[in-house]
Amino acid sequence: MGRSTSSMVNLLVKHWADKAEQVVYVFGNEERRGYVASTVQGVTRVPHLVATPGVQLAEKHRRSTTPLKVLRDGAFMGDEFVHDPGLWGVAQAATPNDLAVRFADNLSSAGNASFLAVTSHRVGVLVETAHLESEQPEPAPGVAPESKGFSLLGAAKSAVRSVASRGGDEPANPVTSAVEAPMSAIREIAPAAMGRSGKPVRFLRFWFTDGSALSVKHPKPGQLAETIRLNLR
Repeated sequence: MGRSTSSMVNLLVKHWADKAEQVVYVFGNEERRGYVASTVQGVTRVPHLVATPGVQLAEKHRRSTTPLKVLRDGAFMGDEFVHDPGLWGVAQAATPNDLAVRFADNLSSAGNASFLAVTSHRVGVLVETAHLESEQPEPAPGVAPESKGFSLLGAAKSAVRSVASRGGDEPANPVTSAVEAPMSAIREIAPAAMGRSGKPVRFLRFWFTDGSALSVKHPKPGQLAETIRLNLR
């Protein structure tokens, strides 16, 4: 059984968020359950094919959802795959280097055990440090974190957490940030509809300034988008 969303919020407030930063919303547990699909360079993959190895959890903590076989086989038209109850998010990008792909990589690598947190300052994918494998993959060579829209402060904190967590049973920080984007790297957060026009599926969409987008399922995306907007600083 994974950590409850409310418990994770408490950890984020204490160990991840800065003093002037407010944790606005966290997708976790039932609201995070499901796989991520993607359309990158015009090619749709269900589920998303990880481009760069993301955060890796120990085997006993890995929990993932599998798409319907017909979707895995590519038997769908347009974006009708979003009607699969097992789908949670969709990344759309022009290149594998775009921010939405980085988010999809880490959400897919960590699966249902990951949390997507939205604060007044940034958006990030987080996991429990104790659930990590002892050895994590190195970042892609020649790619500076800031070129992907990462928060440098968050990236530095993540590096410290990962190193500290290998030294004993109790990690120095109970949460590890896999990937982050400051609000300055996000053009818009807004509701979006995908799928068949008769009964579209509702998503909350994060439009990044590099042109890519990450859409995640939510029953009231318009209301949530407004809540986030009112809390931006």
